[in-house]
Amino acid sequence: MDIYIDRDELSRGLARVQGVIERRSTHPLLSHVLLHAREGGLRLTATDTEVAFIGDLAANVSQTGQLTVEASNLFQIVRAMPEATVQLSRTANHRLQIQSGRTSFELPGFPAEEFPALPAFDQRGSVKVAERELLRLIEQTHFAVAADDIRYGLNGVHMEERVVDGEQRLRFVATDGHRLSSAETAAEGALHLTPRMLVPKKALAVMKKLLGRSDEKVELAFGEGAVRLSMPGQTFWFRLLDGEFPDYEAVVPSDNKVFALLDRNALLAALRRVSIVVSERSKAVRFAFGEDAVQIQVQQVDRADMKEDVPLELQGAPITVGFNARYLQDILTVLEGDRVRLSLAHPLAPCLVEDPDASGAFFVVMPMRLD
Repeated sequence: MDIYIDRDELSRGLARVQGVIERRSTHPLLSHVLLHAREGGLRLTATDTEVAFIGDLAANVSQTGQLTVEASNLFQIVRAMPEATVQLSRTANHRLQIQSGRTSFELPGFPAEEFPALPAFDQRGSVKVAERELLRLIEQTHFAVAADDIRYGLNGVHMEERVVDGEQRLRFVATDGHRLSSAETAAEGALHLTPRMLVPKKALAVMKKLLGRSDEKVELAFGEGAVRLSMPGQTFWFRLLDGEFPDYEAVVPSDNKVFALLDRNALLAALRRVSIVVSERSKAVRFAFGEDAVQIQVQQVDRADMKEDVPLELQGAPITVGFNARYLQDILTVLEGDRVRLSLAHPLAPCLVEDPDASGAFFVVMPMRLD
């Protein structure tokens, strides 16, 4: 194995691997990357047995071959190299020599045959979606995933197919029991989704790093208990969680009587100021929706108080509700429009949050009791 490769190209490829490898595993090769020098370039493969990544990089290959080395070490070395070109070559005893200019490193490795084999993928269906749209689905839902909840079905993002006005759509939904996020986009192809399609948090985090904001189509293929994302030069595979997602549509309010329309950035800025003083213990913030403004207020015995009015357009009677301000802040951060609409039935009913100018996402926040 002997190749010459652009340092930045290799560094970008190894950066994508970092979210896949398992650093604390008792199996040492799960923290390794498999380097495969072949005709036309270098292939990187990494897996923790639950997720796997394959990336192809352009390289000048003088001699083909394979070797595994510790991925984090290699990444740190490559990005610190002084010259634009890096040489990778296999030496005796399965060691990898990394050379750039007058700088040289050697890393211990293992034979490629010892690297864990990737499981077979039995494809049942696939769809193509715009890359930026898939990234949007992840960004607008991942924050509502529960953190290691005993209700296993809440620990991932649920995928489902819908048909709206004859158009096939792919929907992502997440909830932690206190808030719910849902986002969808047009999808071309045959989904064939099963009822249990739960994407784990680690897979979501990796895809967030892999995906860009182009209009190019990427492919999601669906197999038995697994999904594969394919895009130019990269393939990402992950196992689905074995859990049942709750009947989320039952908590989406449909009998709202009060509708507040606000400037998204103005409300977001106010909530960021609220977060400076609000107590982690209570978390409840008072929202008094009036005829021309919502007064956001925090009153605490042992901490700072805060009050701010944000202009709004109100339909319905004035209402006062308690919310966890961070939950609303998370939602406003991932919305893309200039305006946001909050819809309520009464102070203890779930609040529906939407962009009034776009139909691709909605959110639900449960209220909090005020003292």
